[in-house]
Amino acid sequence: MALVTAYNSGALSLADASTDFAADACYAILVNAYTFSAAHTAYSDVSATELSTTGDYAPVALAGKEVSIVSGKIRYNCNDIAFGDPVSIGPTDGLVILKGTAATPQAADPLLFYAPLSDLQSTDAVFSVNVPDGLYELTIA
Repeated sequence: MALVTAYNSGALSLADASTDFAADACYAILVNAYTFSAAHTAYSDVSATELSTTGDYAPVALAGKEVSIVSGKIRYNCNDIAFGDPVSIGPTDGLVILKGTAATPQAADPLLFYAPLSDLQSTDAVFSVNVPDGLYELTIA
């Protein structure tokens, strides 16, 4: 997934092991008109721009999470993130990954990653964010 950025606090929580990406519950939300800041730390910093939870949209739990080393990089990976089929969602211009439970987002849920999207929407169709080569990579060598 191109252009994924770690939030400062998210990168630190992964580095100091207060977040175990593979074992902890994590979820994805869609945002619109959100201005990324690496200094944002929690769901409360992005919640005002999350898509409305009426209709077909809802936060999605990440599945198939794993951490591995690939070519001198730590790779954080998960399955493709499926928001539904068929669904009507959008427009959205960003994806945010958080630590916590998708069914009950909390104001203090820590932010991990952000990925800009290009004003995407779905009208009675599949809405999925593909993660073919890992969600995020951190160079170690």
